[in-house]
This record gives sequence, C-alpha cells and structure tokens, in this order.
Amino acid sequence: MKLYKLFNKKVFHINPDLNRIKRALKDIGNPHLDFKSVLISGTNGKGSTAVYLESLLRNSGLKTGLFTSPHLLKENERFQINRVEIGDNELSLYIDDLKDTIKKHNLTYFEASTLLAFKYFSDKKIDIAVLEVGLGGRWDATNVVNPILSIITNVSLDHTHILGDTLDKIAFEKLGIARKGIPLVLGSSQKELINGAEILNIKRYFYPPRDYNFYYKMDRYLTTLDYQFDKYLIKDIKTKMLGRRQANNVATALTSYILLAQTLGLSIDESRIKDGILNTHWKGRMEVISREPLIVLDGAHNIDAIQKSISELKELFPNKNIKVIFSMMKDKNYIEITKYLIEN
Repeated sequence: MKLYKLFNKKVFHINPDLNRIKRALKDIGNPHLDFKSVLISGTNGKGSTAVYLESLLRNSGLKTGLFTSPHLLKENERFQINRVEIGDNELSLYIDDLKDTIKKHNLTYFEASTLLAFKYFSDKKIDIAVLEVGLGGRWDATNVVNPILSIITNVSLDHTHILGDTLDKIAFEKLGIARKGIPLVLGSSQKELINGAEILNIKRYFYPPRDYNFYYKMDRYLTTLDYQFDKYLIKDIKTKMLGRRQANNVATALTSYILLAQTLGLSIDESRIKDGILNTHWKGRMEVISREPLIVLDGAHNIDAIQKSISELKELFPNKNIKVIFSMMKDKNYIEITKYLIEN
C-alpha cells in the first residue's frame, strides 16, 4: 500500500477538523471545486449505493469519478474513473507529487486519500464525482465539497467511540453532509434521520415509503425489483447483488439519479437504467464466489449488518447448513456479534 507507507500507525489517529484538508486543498489549487459532487454517508450500504449511482450516471454519458473506502485488496480501488482503478505507476506519481503537502499539513491517511482523489479527478476532467464518506459526515474530509445532492443510507450503532452512543447522535453526525438548498435522499424512514432533517431545516428530503418505494423478489443469484418515484414506475429491474438490502440500495441510488437527472438535464431512459443496475458489481457484498461448493463473501462488520446478512442467507439458501468463517477488527463489538452468530 503505497500511500499507507507514509503514515505508519498515524492512520488510526482521528482528530475531527476540516481545516487541515482545506489548507492542503488550497495549496494545490482547490481541485475539489472543478467538478460536481454527490456525497454519500450512512452506517451500512453507502458503498453499494455509490456504485449503483456511479453506474447510472456513467450510463447517461457522464465521465464519473468514484471515491470509496476502505479498499479490499489494494489502494487503487479507492480512486476510479468510469469504474477503472488508477494504475500503479500513476498512483505512485500522485503520491510523490502530494507527499510534501500531506506532511506540511499533517494530514491523516484518509485526508491524504481524499486530497489525492480530488487532484486526480480534477486532472482527468471528470463531470461528476460520487464520494463515499469515510466516517460520520460532519467532520469527514469529503465534506469540503459543495455537493449537488446528498445521500444518507441509514444509521445504526457503529464507531460509537467517535460518533456517539445513540442513533440520534450518530444521525446528527451523518446529517452534516446535508445542505439546506440541495436534495437529500434517505435510504430509510428512521425517525432519527427524518427528525434531524427537520431540525436542520432541510427543504427537500426524500425517504421510503413516503416518497419512493420498491417491491422485490430474490432467487439465489439475482434480485429483481419494481420501483416507483414521482411519475416514474420501472418494473423488473435486476441486480446481481443479492438481498433486500441491495434492493433498498438500488432504490436509494435510483431516486438520487432521477433527482440529479432533473438538475443536470439528463433524459430518463428505462433501458439504460436497467442496464446500469444489472452491470453494477461490488466485491465482498453478499458475493457468491463459488457455487459448488457454495461460498458467499460479505463485509458486514456491525451487529445490524450481521443480523441482516444472516437473515438474507437463510432466505436465499433455506436448505443449506450454513457454516461461518468470521473475523473483524478489535475496535468492533465482536463479543455481541460472536454471541449472535453462535445463537443463530
């Protein structure tokens, strides 16, 4: 990991502050202002929602930047243009170019990643960036952009030592990416998010089932949904990513796309939408890597996600004797999660 090597253990140091990243960006010409942006926060599902939205925008002819974290195999995954990862040599060049700025402003690893993403996207003259928030929202380095739309997928208890120990506190942090004058799409009807949006006086916010809705069915290797929002009713949308959560993520991304299309003057083409969703891929999210024997990889790492993963596995494969190989980082609630896995 080339960028990681600049930091050693400093990567785990969290000091909420946007001034460092703002000063660093100013030093290199504020590249984050050179393209339109969408911010996506939430406890679970934000990466999947991001790749669905990116695919829809790219299928409409836009040149897209995609910034996500963490990576699974290599840092290059974090920086993508039209879903193509940055090359090894190019990544090295950007690190060499930016390392003095990174050190000068004492940036964290995620801040440095964000700085690199913005410079890369600016240099490549993208039309729009889909940016996954790293942690929380209010103090996240991505939150320096001026988004044209924000998305919050949901809230559950995770990173409580940083974001707070209640859903209301966590929702407040994640709602930090919302802006009064732009649309906010919520992926759930959780009262903590809705009440928070009202308190912040967000003018236009959308959530299911009040504003958009979906109905889904699953087989072992495909999820199909019917979707409705405003005047749009689109049936038989298919995704290779499995489970109710992915149907929810599709609906959240599609609502966001329709709102963006209205802003950007894009035509809503049903066949392009279906093609974009069907061809979206995202590693490690209920991913079937082998059918014989059946092996499913999933990145669930908090109790809410674990519960949903187990529920969906039982629904998808009711006659299978499911065996779990499980690991997680020590800052997670591994005692509660292990207990749940043993009992279920």
